[in-house]
Amino acid sequence: MNVVTLSIPAFFLLMGLEWTVGRFKKRRVYRGPDVLADLLLGSAQTLFGVVAAGALLGGYLLLYERRFFDVSPSSALAWVGLLVGLDFLYYWFHRASHRMNLAWAAHAPHHQSEDFNFAVALRQGPVQPLVSRFFYLPLALFGFPPAMFATALGINTVYQFWIHTELVGKLGPLEWVLNTPSHHRVHHGCNGRYLDRNHAGMLIIWDRLFGTFEPEAEKPVYGTVKPVASWNPLVCAWAPFGDIVETAARAPRFLDKLKVWFMPPEWRPQGLEPAALDITPDRPKYDARPTRGAGIYAAVMLVLTLAVTVYFLVKGASAPLGTQLVFSAWFVAALGGLGGVLEGRAWAKPLEAARLVATPFVLWMLV
Repeated sequence: MNVVTLSIPAFFLLMGLEWTVGRFKKRRVYRGPDVLADLLLGSAQTLFGVVAAGALLGGYLLLYERRFFDVSPSSALAWVGLLVGLDFLYYWFHRASHRMNLAWAAHAPHHQSEDFNFAVALRQGPVQPLVSRFFYLPLALFGFPPAMFATALGINTVYQFWIHTELVGKLGPLEWVLNTPSHHRVHHGCNGRYLDRNHAGMLIIWDRLFGTFEPEAEKPVYGTVKPVASWNPLVCAWAPFGDIVETAARAPRFLDKLKVWFMPPEWRPQGLEPAALDITPDRPKYDARPTRGAGIYAAVMLVLTLAVTVYFLVKGASAPLGTQLVFSAWFVAALGGLGGVLEGRAWAKPLEAARLVATPFVLWMLV
């Protein structure tokens, strides 16, 4: 198991603590449908990492065979260098993912929630690792063993969990060096002054050095400039790619149809209306309310689906490819079905019925 999988119990304990503190302070920290989308999107990325492990690690392994140095995992100095170096490369991945449409589409699901809490930390773009892994390849040439790299990446990911909260204020001198909840609230704001700022993972020094730092002042408006307006994880995952496809289809010039994939999100081809970037501080949140029955069903199925998914993740690396693909299909059906139930879609009930019928077979394959 990797560091992130081992941390799952702590994630849920901290979410419970955040909810309890929020209740004590009379603040609504969590909204059920949004949490469902958060957790399922995060599980989708983790599942993708298991199924596509070969593709994601292949480039690293190839370059590691041609490494310039041999780094020992027993060296404390090597671990410090790796953690700092990886965080530096994460900064450049994260910055690029906000400035190139194709990378933004992979990363955008993490920003779609209009809340800011520990559950949002788990909300991730399912295919984001296809982009991020390219930025870490230099570490292979420097000789950091794959297992060492994977552990450091997990530590970086787990660190970023605690900075997704509104309940922790500014932390004095730590704000100068570390990425903190205050700095990361800025990053998740889509207010004009906050857009594309504070890309740090663990150390805010990168933003200070490279001109992307912005201190927290006005209250952030969370979410993306164009709201996704859906609880359905499949819609959330596809919508950013769909926006690029739509813009490319409308572009009058063929070159612009290609160019749009690699330009910043606000860029528009000649002849199309400019992107709307003005966000009002009182922008209402998407808050479609499911029926009581739909909410209870989705909550129960979410818990059961996550339990089965965690079991799969524990043994996923050793499962045959066929089992991984069958489970992935079942999980994708859960993404669409549970999201559809929350939004009252007519097709959701038959999809969920088919998934439930298939569940015993999926469990049999996993045992």
